[in-house]
This record gives sequence, C-alpha cells and structure tokens, in this order.
Amino acid sequence: MTTRGYALRIALIAAMLLILCPLPAWGAKGGAEAPSKRERKEAFVSNNDGTTFTEVSAIVLIVPLGAAARRALDAVRGIRMNAKGETVNVASGKVVSASTGVVADFILIVVPAIAAMMSPEVGMPAVAGILSLILHVGLRASTKRDDWSFPDGVASPFGDESAPHAKRPYLGAYRAAMTLTTAVAILAIDFHAFPRRLGKTQTFGVGLMDVGTGSFVLANALVSREARGVPPTRECHFGVEPYCLGYNAVVVLHNVLPLLVCGIVRAVAVYAFDYQQPVSEYGVYWNFFFTLAAVCSIGQLVTIPPRYSALAGAVVLAAHQYALTHEGIGELIRADWDQGKRGDTWVMLNKEGVFSLPGYYAIYLIGVGVGNLLEKSTLALHNARKATGGVKKHGNTGDKWAWQWVMRLCVLACWFWGGALVCHHYVEPVSRQSANAAYVLWMAAFNFQTLAAFVLGALIFPSAFARTAKLLDVCNGNLLVMFLVANVTTGIVNVTTDTMGASDQVAYWAVFNHMVATCAAAFFADSLFKTLKGKAKVE
Repeated sequence: MTTRGYALRIALIAAMLLILCPLPAWGAKGGAEAPSKRERKEAFVSNNDGTTFTEVSAIVLIVPLGAAARRALDAVRGIRMNAKGETVNVASGKVVSASTGVVADFILIVVPAIAAMMSPEVGMPAVAGILSLILHVGLRASTKRDDWSFPDGVASPFGDESAPHAKRPYLGAYRAAMTLTTAVAILAIDFHAFPRRLGKTQTFGVGLMDVGTGSFVLANALVSREARGVPPTRECHFGVEPYCLGYNAVVVLHNVLPLLVCGIVRAVAVYAFDYQQPVSEYGVYWNFFFTLAAVCSIGQLVTIPPRYSALAGAVVLAAHQYALTHEGIGELIRADWDQGKRGDTWVMLNKEGVFSLPGYYAIYLIGVGVGNLLEKSTLALHNARKATGGVKKHGNTGDKWAWQWVMRLCVLACWFWGGALVCHHYVEPVSRQSANAAYVLWMAAFNFQTLAAFVLGALIFPSAFARTAKLLDVCNGNLLVMFLVANVTTGIVNVTTDTMGASDQVAYWAVFNHMVATCAAAFFADSLFKTLKGKAKVE
C-alpha cells in the first residue's frame, strides 16, 4: 500500500473517532467550578491587543540576517562551493563536512530567532549587532578575494535560471525559515518569558503569531503548480483515471489529504487531552490545517489563469471587505460567544474559520499571481544576462540584472505596505480573525520583504556553503514532518509541564531543546526518505 493509502486509512479512523466522541461537551465551561488548567491557559494566551508592524518585521528579519551571516562566516573561513557542487576550503582544497555547517546554521539562524522572540528588548538588538558584525567582517574578507565567481545554476539563489519550473533556492529558504520561526513561537507563547503582545490578537491588532496562517497560505501559493506554470498532473489517483468524471476533485483530495489528516488528528487530540484552544481563533472544531486544506482545494478547483490571479485576488478581497464592513459579517465573526450561544449549526460553531476563508483565498490568489511573475522574471533574468554577456561575479556590477530583480521585489513589497497601512488606518484595522483587507495586504508586504532579504543576503555572499544553508535546505524538503514534530513536542511540554509557572531560564531551555528535536526530526526524515528512494531505484 502507498503512503497516500495509509494516510487515507488514518484519516478515516480519525474521522470515526471524531464522530464517536461526545463533541458537544468539548469546550463547555465548568459553571461555578474553579477554572481548569485548559481554561487558565486559554485565558493566558487570549485578549491580546498586539504590537507594531515594525517590531514584527524586525524580529522576523533576524532570520534572513542570520542566514546572510552564515554565508559571511564561510567567506571569512574561505569556504565556497565549486563547480562540481562540492563544499571546499579554498586554502587547503579539502572538502568540508556538511555536519560542520549544520551546527553553524543552527547557531546563526535558529538561536538568534529564539533570542529575538523571547526577549525582543534585549535579545533582538544583541543578536542583530553580533550578526551585523559577522556580516561586516565577511564582506571585508570576500572583497579581498578574486575567486568568488560562481557557475550558473550552482550557487545562485535563483537556482537554474534557464530552466522553467526549476527549484528556486530563495523560495526554499524563505519557506523553511517561516516554518522554523513558527515552530519557535507555538511553544514560546505558552511561557511568561514570551511577551504577551507578540501572541495572536483577539479581534484587531498586529501580533507576531498573526503572521503564521497567512504566511503559510502565501508560501503554498508561491510554489504552487499554477504559479510555476507546471502542467496539471494526469496520473491515476485512488484508482480514478484522468478521463473519468470527477477526476479533478480526486486530484484535489490527493493533494490536500495530508492536511485533512493533520486537521482531524489535531481536532481529536485537542479534545482527548483537554488541550487549550481559544475558540475565538478558528471556532470550536476548526483549526489551522483545515484553513490550509480549504484554501488549497478552492485554489485548485477554481481555475484562474495565473496572469489574472492577482487581479482576481483583489476582486475577492474587495468583496470580502465589503461583506465584513457593510453586511454584518465582521460583527458576526467578532461576537464573543461561548459554545452554548453559537447554536447547533456547523457553520456557526466554526464561524471564525469559515467566514475568514475568502480573505485567505485572496492571499492565495495574490500569491499565485506574484509567484508566476517571479518565475517569469527569473527566466527573463537569465535571458537578459545571456543577451548582454553579463557574468555573475561577486563584488562588481556583472550581476546587475539580479540586483534589478531584487529591487523590483522590494518595490512590490513597498506597494503592498502602502496598501496595508491605508487600509489599516482608513478602512479597518488589521484583523487576523476575519482576514480583512488590511491583514491580507500586510501578509503580502511582510512576506515579500522577507523574500527580498533572503535574496539580498545571497547576492552579497554568493559563494557560500551551498545555495541555501544546509539546515534550511533540509527543513524545506521536510516541512510537514518538521511542523508535525513541533506540534507534538509543544503538546507534550504543555501536558507535562506547568508552562505558566516556569521561570525564564526553564522557558529558554525548553524552547531550545524543542527546536533541536524539531530540526533533528527534519534531518532524520530527510535521511530516511533518501534511503527509501535509493532502495526503490535499485529495485
């Protein structure tokens, strides 16, 4: 049986458990009894008014800054990738072990992210200063060398620029970094050491953890088949051939099945372990995985040409915002009802998750449109360089086309920032809960500026340990495994530990070990999958 077959069986078993469980009792209050541990934790992470756009951006930009510092460290040590794809020490000519780079990746990328989130007033300036010093030293070291040119398609952050649908390392680094920061935040929020203002906002406001769902939706859109111009698959799925009626629906089910399984398992686990889940986030039974699955399903079932996708996203967003402000949908979402007042209908029980879907779908459409534009721009980058005889060489203007590419991305991010600020101040403040216009435009601006930061770091230090840091490369290839392990370890810590009463030192140590386990799981999965693929080829 295939992996998808096993996943389908697990989904059916989990669904049966979900149906058989006495779900109406889930989330019910205890009357005059003392608040339970779950209720105290829900109150602990609720009623947050948020922080500022600047603080959220500054904290997250620590990650691409760390990735650039990782490249700078290679420059200082004289380590580069040669034309064969091997990582070598320029001075000795010896091949460098990949394990050495992994430790440096964790220290310069993950540890600064933990420090910036857990202590933004002290940790963030400290790590930013240290990383900036490494960048300065690395830049001075690299400018003294004359051997930092790199072959096409090896160290370029754009991957193989001449090949359509090729893997784009800058997108991989961005997706991995987003997942790593999310993994840090989902456990850190449960400790007092994590500033409350960085958690998810209740109704309106800007919080660090508000960027999670929107960023995942946008990331999925940027690498989707529609964005990259990949023809639709014509393979047989679940025994249904391409010429059969309903084949497209089966393909969609095949693609979103892992998300559905994760969503069902999480829903059952939350009930079974009496785990905290404020219903104001998604509703009673809804969760993050169901939002991703629903958006991906709609995006694949409703066919829109990529060149018109961003325009369609703008139309959907305008209609969604009109419904929020003029049709009473916004007030319905924000109504602070407990389970007893929501009624018995499935839609009302999950009103936050259901009625925010148009906003997340708009993010997806915008992501597909911009992703398609970035793919075409990358191919145009190669053609322009080839037509003018430009070479990719560090420290001169030979790669001016790549710099123009990233500057266009920065301009695009600025446009979205302008739209987000206008909507935030003059239409309706940012609301993750309803995924309104200000939130959608903020997600686009925030993620595109992060993408630009990764590309900038790669252009400044092109001859690095690899096209992307080894840790980011492995995590990008095993995002689902890493995210699931992060959720499991977060649940274990919360069930076995009184996180609200833990000291700051315990919080730091718990989050650090949590990230070590998460990254280790990604490497184990990567090694396992490569072994299985090797055996399959032999057979």
